[in-house]
Amino acid sequence: MQTITRKFLVKQVPNLTGKKRWVQNRFYLYRKNGVVIRVQSSGDIFELERKVNKTTLIRESEKITITKDEFEALSKTSSDSINRDNYLISETPHVALRIYHMRFEGLVRAEVEFQSVEEANLFSPLEWMGEEITNTALATDETLLDLTAQDFQVLL
Repeated sequence: MQTITRKFLVKQVPNLTGKKRWVQNRFYLYRKNGVVIRVQSSGDIFELERKVNKTTLIRESEKITITKDEFEALSKTSSDSINRDNYLISETPHVALRIYHMRFEGLVRAEVEFQSVEEANLFSPLEWMGEEITNTALATDETLLDLTAQDFQVLL
């Protein structure tokens, strides 16, 4: 599956009343040369995922469902993890809000997915969205993991 996404910091969290929330715990098994392999849990769904960067806007991903036991065994081999709450803000365009915890507390990111690069280029951020971070280290979970605590605070 291919995704085309732009990402923004959030200057003011929108009203989340009635919005679907899910918690994700991600554990990274491999992160090199634009390729990421990770396991993640979201409620009682467990997945192994491989992502490949094609451009700064386009990524390809493949997911397979795994068992809880497989998730727990694989997660123990990881030294890097991300914990965040997610909210689906809208379907069209697909807008998700990510609120980070633990090491990345304070990061609130909006992700907007598009059907085409042209559509992405025409998008105007919503009024509650702040600075675009698509091309920064704050844009993806795997690049966040490379930041020192000081670098993270400077970028935030």
